[in-house]
Amino acid sequence: MTSTWILVSNAAEARLFLNAGCGKGLQLIHHWVHPDSRKHEGDLVTDSAGRTQQSDAQGERSAIQWKTSPKEAEMQRFAAELAERLEAGRVAGTFQRLILVAPPHFLGLLRESLDAPTSAMVHASLDKDYSQETVPELANQLAKVLCP
Repeated sequence: MTSTWILVSNAAEARLFLNAGCGKGLQLIHHWVHPDSRKHEGDLVTDSAGRTQQSDAQGERSAIQWKTSPKEAEMQRFAAELAERLEAGRVAGTFQRLILVAPPHFLGLLRESLDAPTSAMVHASLDKDYSQETVPELANQLAKVLCP
């Protein structure tokens, strides 16, 4: 029997399901909510950008720009948290195949966060946001991937 884990997520919410074989349905293993990914930039930053000591030609100091926006950093943090859980499941031998379902940008963050052995277990990935689908709708959407 092949156990498949299916991670269905977006940047603010994720559900992890187990599929124990073709026609066996989806069993919810874990549900995460990460509300900080939904916040506006201003809500994530408690203070204005810092100032440099160097002055420009007019004597003004420019604001420091972030390399990664606070919102993007929250999405990366959530993707890393999910990847850690997937790695723990792989190490424990809980699943043999992994399916990732997420909107394109967050799917990319998930892939970047996975270690090489866990990434090698990805059987399929769908760049769709099915995070609000009911379990029966989700099972229907994934039928071709789960039972080729």
